[in-house]
Amino acid sequence: MAQPELTLYQFPISHYCEKTRWNLDAKGIPYVIENLLPGPHRFVTKRLTKGRRGTVPVLVDGGTVVTDSTDIALHLERAHASAPALIPAGGPERERVLELETYFDEAAGKHVRRWVYATLFASGADIKPLMFGAFPLPLRLVGMALLPVIKTAIRRQYTLTPDKVEESRVKMLEGLDRLEREIQGDPSRYLVGESLSIADIAAASLFSPLVAAEGSPYAVRPGEVVPKPIAEMRASVLARPAGQWLLRRYREDRRRVARGFGASAAVANG
Repeated sequence: MAQPELTLYQFPISHYCEKTRWNLDAKGIPYVIENLLPGPHRFVTKRLTKGRRGTVPVLVDGGTVVTDSTDIALHLERAHASAPALIPAGGPERERVLELETYFDEAAGKHVRRWVYATLFASGADIKPLMFGAFPLPLRLVGMALLPVIKTAIRRQYTLTPDKVEESRVKMLEGLDRLEREIQGDPSRYLVGESLSIADIAAASLFSPLVAAEGSPYAVRPGEVVPKPIAEMRASVLARPAGQWLLRRYREDRRRVARGFGASAAVANG
């Protein structure tokens, strides 16, 4: 069997990387995963992007290097037109999909990340299994040794200050309100039209840490103790049509085993 030409450089638990994995899987495009450790990852991403970016995901598609999960989704539509389309070809539905993808990338993406990290850190939860569980033992040990430095970098990079964390909590809830308006309170509806689009994938993947859906990197592991504020937020979200929509998208549309964070993942470094 020919080796896939696409390689995804990622953090296993990044919800932006989960968004890109889902886009690739929904299009049925074979790819190889390279899991990177936070911090040292910058040596790889800077090399791949010739110094332009230090973040993940980074997709290498043949001779093309694409960064940013939204840009990757758009690239896949252009470069792999024979795969199932996740963006309408034209007209108002296309514009609607693109607008909603951009909205949820912002409303869910950075605000879910900030609130979840701040809440995990404040609770004193053991985040090592979540952060490093997908790596082989030598890299797990390196990651655990680097954890204090990683946490300091996360606090600084994502601005985990009380006012910003509260702002993110409000923005997350506003995003869930918008989701419910778009689906008209019906968890069976797609955001645009009658089939899955990059807008659905963006909303479902980027909000997924709030609901811990099976098939996501955030599903609760045996013996895991969930901090009370996160458990309460999850219960609140799951009681809403938005939460049921998120679970339904994972159950019905994340058909392939979610790759890149578990022992079953086909990764190049583990």
